[in-house]
Amino acid sequence: MSTTIERYVIRHISGTKANQVEEFDFSKNELSIGRTAGSDIQFDPEQEVIVSREHGKIVKVSSEPPQFSINDNNSRNGIFVNKMRVKGSAPLKPGDEVQLGSNGPVFSFDIHPRPQNMMMETKVMDIPTSIKATTVSEVASAAAEPAKTGLGKQTVERMLVAERKKSFSSMAYILGALIIVLGALGYFFRDKIFGKNTTTIVNVGDSSMKNKKAPDVIAKENNDKVVQIEFGWQLIDANSGQELWHQYMAVKDQSGQVAYRAVYIENGRGEIEPYLDLQKNVQLGVPLGIAGASGSGFVVSADGFILTNRHVAASWNTRYGFPDFAFPGILIRNINGRMQTDPNYQVMPQDVGSYVPANATMVGGRQAAEGSVKGKNTYMNVIFANTALRRPVQSATPSDQHDVAMIKVELPTSLSPVTMKDNYDAVKPGQTVTVMGYPGVAPDQYVVRKSNDPFNPKPQVTTIPTPTVTTGNIGRIVPASSDKTNTYSGFGDSYQLTINATGAGNSGGPMFDDEGNVIGIYYAGKSDARGTQISFAIPIKYGMELMGIKKVQ
Repeated sequence: MSTTIERYVIRHISGTKANQVEEFDFSKNELSIGRTAGSDIQFDPEQEVIVSREHGKIVKVSSEPPQFSINDNNSRNGIFVNKMRVKGSAPLKPGDEVQLGSNGPVFSFDIHPRPQNMMMETKVMDIPTSIKATTVSEVASAAAEPAKTGLGKQTVERMLVAERKKSFSSMAYILGALIIVLGALGYFFRDKIFGKNTTTIVNVGDSSMKNKKAPDVIAKENNDKVVQIEFGWQLIDANSGQELWHQYMAVKDQSGQVAYRAVYIENGRGEIEPYLDLQKNVQLGVPLGIAGASGSGFVVSADGFILTNRHVAASWNTRYGFPDFAFPGILIRNINGRMQTDPNYQVMPQDVGSYVPANATMVGGRQAAEGSVKGKNTYMNVIFANTALRRPVQSATPSDQHDVAMIKVELPTSLSPVTMKDNYDAVKPGQTVTVMGYPGVAPDQYVVRKSNDPFNPKPQVTTIPTPTVTTGNIGRIVPASSDKTNTYSGFGDSYQLTINATGAGNSGGPMFDDEGNVIGIYYAGKSDARGTQISFAIPIKYGMELMGIKKVQ
């Protein structure tokens, strides 16, 4: 069944229109780009001088299947798609980033609704083969309300009730005495009045269930404590502070057509890495990093600390998901004492399936000094549920052993944290759990915010996140590797869940037990060719360890 596309979606990432979203009817076959007044995607004619008056246009090549291209109208500063310059025209896919000029404004191109076969893949973390981290390549409590002053409605009602109690206190004593007398008479003459009968024991309920909560109650209590996190990151050379790019090469096939191929290099341990170099040295390539990603998190302290996954807060410490166009790649290796291209080898995804950017050992074709390759977040914002304001993250502290991280935002008011419970030894397969977060497949909710700023009167269009609630069970407990029992786990300590309606974007979301306590952090999903899905959560004890001080044994 095909998806009926309704509109084009242009999300501005940087420039004077940053954080704005523009939508156009899908019936249009072209979207013009420029500073001229007639442009569909129009930029400020005074401030965005790097953009030409008629810079280019987005063209609908076909509707079924949906195919698009972007054309450069011989603009002075050019057009770049995913950091690669467009020569004349180039294919354009939903999710691609377009930059006007090398230092100009950036926007992402999308369509809504996006057909299933064009859904954005999870870009972060690929745990053994088919295990996917649950960030979206594109978490959270509202500030507590200030205390009210004066007499509220409930206070007045309590005063009235107290007065009524005084008025009826005398009558209550009289009625109470009368009830006691009648009760005593009834007890002594019960057999004559009702006849003899056998005693019946009524089970009024299991006391062990008194603390149990339904998923909707858990969701209501924690809605303002689960936040969405938007982020982007890049890899840099620590010595120069310059961004590191993945080198590409233009090659001709047998028909003479030019294709762009990613370049990889074999290090001294025989492992294959992307060929990285300083941006200034790369004539053709793409930056190693991500823009427009999102995840989830939850408030753990009144002063703004939030727990999430490490692959959300410091994604360069996680297995990297290369784009599809990076394969097949060209391999440079040591052949007869010289580093040269191996014509008999094509690099495929499985060759770099375990590559972690922070562990890169080669830069510019040479061995990199230890600690010289670093990652940094280009931006990271927290958005509280049902709000539109993006709050910048002040600090991020990733764990060095687990997929857990702690970030902090600053607010003038106190936040309400979740309740955490480290009951790892008591967790059993089959028990009910509830996960909250912001899966990327959930529909976006937009709001147009009118500006009251006379110096910037243009209204802003932005998204408002609403957490998704998913229930299920713990299907299995996956223990960590152990030297004592000679066991190995590719997941560390994990809870395997029957929950499958979460997906990309849910990374870092809390997993609650049936009493409303956070006992785990959602972090990955796995599926097979038949569509069977399972997911995983990390025990909360590792998040609680990160919040405290753990001494080295």
